[in-house]
Amino acid sequence: MAKTPVHVVTGFLGAGKTTFLLDQLSRRDGERCGIVVNDFGDARIDATLLGGRVPVMEIPGGCVCCTAPQDLVSALSELVGQVDRVFIEATGLARPADIVDTLTRSKLDVSVGPVLCVLDARRLVGEAPVLLLEQLDASDLVVANHASDCDDDAWAALDEALEGHFPPLLGLERTDRGRVDPEFVERVRRGLAFRALRKAPSTEGYASASRIWASDRVFGKRELEAVLAASDAERIKGLFRTELGWFLLQRAGGDVHCTPSQLRSSSAVDVIVQGDTAQADAVVQALDAAEPPAAIDDGVLRLVDGDHVPLELTRWALAALPEQIDDVRVLSPKREGAAVRLDEVFRLVTDDGHRTFVAVASDGMTSEPVRLDAVGDAVLVHSHEGGEFPKRLGGPYRLLVPDGTSACANVKGIVRLEVLA
Repeated sequence: MAKTPVHVVTGFLGAGKTTFLLDQLSRRDGERCGIVVNDFGDARIDATLLGGRVPVMEIPGGCVCCTAPQDLVSALSELVGQVDRVFIEATGLARPADIVDTLTRSKLDVSVGPVLCVLDARRLVGEAPVLLLEQLDASDLVVANHASDCDDDAWAALDEALEGHFPPLLGLERTDRGRVDPEFVERVRRGLAFRALRKAPSTEGYASASRIWASDRVFGKRELEAVLAASDAERIKGLFRTELGWFLLQRAGGDVHCTPSQLRSSSAVDVIVQGDTAQADAVVQALDAAEPPAAIDDGVLRLVDGDHVPLELTRWALAALPEQIDDVRVLSPKREGAAVRLDEVFRLVTDDGHRTFVAVASDGMTSEPVRLDAVGDAVLVHSHEGGEFPKRLGGPYRLLVPDGTSACANVKGIVRLEVLA
C-alpha cells in the first residue's frame, strides 16, 4: 500500500497560504485531500475558511514546530488512511524544518513531499523578518505570491535571498492568489531514491562530481570536516544530515566553513577539482565514508565539549546538581518528572554563553543549534517518582522548554548534549 503524501506549506504571516490551499483544492477533483491547520491563535479563522470542503484537523493556540509537535502527529494519524493526500498549513510563525523533523521521527506511514513556501516577495525588500528568511531557507519549492504587486526591487531581493540556497530550489512559481498547477506541488523530494550525478569538466584542467544521498543517510559532522580540511579540492559545497543536525559545509580558498541549515531535503554535494574526474570522485567517496559515532542509549547522558572526552552523567549525578525542579508540572502542567535547569548542566563544561549546543536523541534526531545564553528556563527532565525517567514519557532524558522561553526545542529520548563552537 502506497504511503500517504504529506506536504508542509509554510510562509510568513499574510503571504497567502490559505488562499493557495483553497486553489489547490479546487484543482484536485476526484482526489481525497485532508488538511491539518495550525492556527497560532484560538479564533480558528483558517480552519473555518477551509472547513466543509475537505476533512480538516485543527491545532489551535500553539505552534506545531515547538509547543505542539505531538498534536501534529495525532492529527495526522486520524487522516492517514482516510485521504489520498494531506496538506499541513503551519502558522506563519512556524519553523518548517522542525515540522519535517517531527514527521520523520514519527511512525506514521507517510511520505514527506517538498517543503513549499508561499512568499510575498515585497517583504524581502529592506530588512526582512528573520523568520521569513528561515522559512525560505528551509523550502524546496517557492510560490512567489502577489506577483502583480511586486516591482523590480522585490524580484531583485528574492534573487539575492536565494543566491546561496543549496541545493538549488526544485521550483519557483510567480503567481497571484496562490494559483499553481498541482504538478508543481507534487515534484519529487530529493533523496527519496538514491541517485548519483556526474558533470563533464566545465573548464580545461578542471573536473567536477556531484552526489545526492537518500534522505535517511546520516553522516559524522567531525568526519566530514576532516575530509574537507584534508582535501585539496578547489571547491566543495554540500548539505549534510549529520548526527548533530543539518549543516551546510563548504571548502573555498583552502578554508572550511560549517553553518547550520534549515533545509531537510537530502544530503548532496558538488565537488570541483583541478584535475580529472577520478580525483573529484575520490573526494565524493571520502565524504560517503564519513560515518557518525553510534548513539548509545544506556541511561547515561553524555555531555560533549568539542574534542574533549565526553562527560558521562548518570541520573544521580544530574539530580545532585543545583537548581533542581522537583515537579515540572509547575512549568508545564501536562508534563511529569523531576528536572534540573539546563544552564546548570552546561556550566559543567563552559560559561561561554555565545557557544551553541544541540541535543541528540537515541533515534538520531537532533534539536536545532541554540546559543547557551538563549536556553532561558529550559530544563532537562531526568527522574520520575524517584526512579529513571521512562521512555513512554520521553526518557531516558527529555529537554523541556516551557512556554515563553526564547529557545525553541522540545526533544524526547535525549542521550547526548553536544556543545559546538
